[in-house]
Amino acid sequence: MPDLEETARSNALGRYAILDTAPEPAFDDLVLLASRICEAPVALISLVGSDRQWFKARIGLAPSEMPIEQSVCRHALKQAGLFVIPDLKLDPRTSGNPLVTGEPLIRFYAGAQLVTSDGVAFGTICVIDTKPRPEGLTDNQASSLEALARQAMSQMELRRVIAERAETALRRSEERFQALANLVPGFLWSSDLVGRATWFSERWYEYSGQSEPEALGYGWQTVIHPDEREYTITGFRAAMDQERPYNREYRIRGKDGIYRWFMVRAEPIRDAAGQIDRCYGAVTDIHDLHELQQRQAVLVDELQHRTRNLLAVVRSIAQQTMTQTGSTEQFCDRFNDRLAALSRVQGLLSRSDKEPITIQALIQIELDAFGAAAMQAQVALKGPPVRLRKVSVQTLALALHELATNARKYGSLANEQGRLWVSWDTYRGEDEERRLSLVWQEEGIRRPQEGSPIRRGYGRDLIEKALPYALKARTSYELSEAQLRCVIDLPLTDGAKKRP
Repeated sequence: MPDLEETARSNALGRYAILDTAPEPAFDDLVLLASRICEAPVALISLVGSDRQWFKARIGLAPSEMPIEQSVCRHALKQAGLFVIPDLKLDPRTSGNPLVTGEPLIRFYAGAQLVTSDGVAFGTICVIDTKPRPEGLTDNQASSLEALARQAMSQMELRRVIAERAETALRRSEERFQALANLVPGFLWSSDLVGRATWFSERWYEYSGQSEPEALGYGWQTVIHPDEREYTITGFRAAMDQERPYNREYRIRGKDGIYRWFMVRAEPIRDAAGQIDRCYGAVTDIHDLHELQQRQAVLVDELQHRTRNLLAVVRSIAQQTMTQTGSTEQFCDRFNDRLAALSRVQGLLSRSDKEPITIQALIQIELDAFGAAAMQAQVALKGPPVRLRKVSVQTLALALHELATNARKYGSLANEQGRLWVSWDTYRGEDEERRLSLVWQEEGIRRPQEGSPIRRGYGRDLIEKALPYALKARTSYELSEAQLRCVIDLPLTDGAKKRP
């Protein structure tokens, strides 16, 4: 077990943090003065450790340190005041020292202790001669050497205070940086130039669930989505090799196992010599923006698809109306009615993300366009809430418009005695797909004229031909002298789906 004196000395050396530091002019000047004042060929500032003595400054001696067994200074630490051995060869403590019996054949030693403010001696400033000095040092030399020891100690104290203040400032700066880093909504990190992480802000650990040992080095790569992992690291290394900023988007797994999209940016950092030796980066959550962009792309595709379909529908309406009416005023009226119906359904579609389109809303909007609100005693609507597929709304709305138009002009809404019942319900088809069955029934209609649209016009073609073709619907259209019964049966899903 080391004794208390040695322990105190080791602790003091640790506080001053001076062992193995580079030469400094302030200490070199002190040994130069000691050598000249004491007229000695060797002068040292010696720090005594547990297993060696190390020289902060030296003149006349080549080695920068030596084993503790060869140290004369260790004896100087055992007594207060100036320590002098006039002839090392005659003193039993040093007579067998290899430095005395062999090269450089030292014979005289004088050392003044380096003592800390709390009274711990951990070294000396000493002078050494290769000739014995029975008279020792003169009073002037002795007092000067002790003064130089105090100056050496003052330099060490100053050095320690500066180092402690720098350490305190660095610690406070680090604390401020950590506080700021943890305020940032994303993650901050640093790494070397091949992607070995050396630091992450706390938010990384909170999000990923990784511990520091798990994340540092290459461990952070395990939470990158497998599809982007290679792309991420190769892109980073390429950017660092080219000394340019790194910018990538990829998915990172959270501690809940869910991947989210992040934007990762990094900049290579140069050291004092101008060499790039590390990298700092920031990771920003863009998952919501990424999903919004994807939805926007889908909406743009859908809008383009709807526009193409809409133009095709308008062209078809114009052609069919022209065939029935010719280029006359009647064409303009019929064509404008059908365009108005098309406009109404486009209005529903534009709000469909916030207001789902139901079959009742679709029927009601067409009937209201013909004044059904004032004929409530003649109209009955009955059925459960049923949401429609967007893809089926446009064609179905045009068919309902034709039925409502004919009902107002020729059918149940053309006279006070007429009655209109519209009912609907859902059921499971043979292949378990969910379907809608709608029945449009009128009573008290006028006898249709030969060649009228209700008998074999655009509306009937829509119901009997367009709905089966476009929506895979099953339809029937039964018209008698006083009644009309139309059944529209269509799927509510994109395809057959089996129940679990």
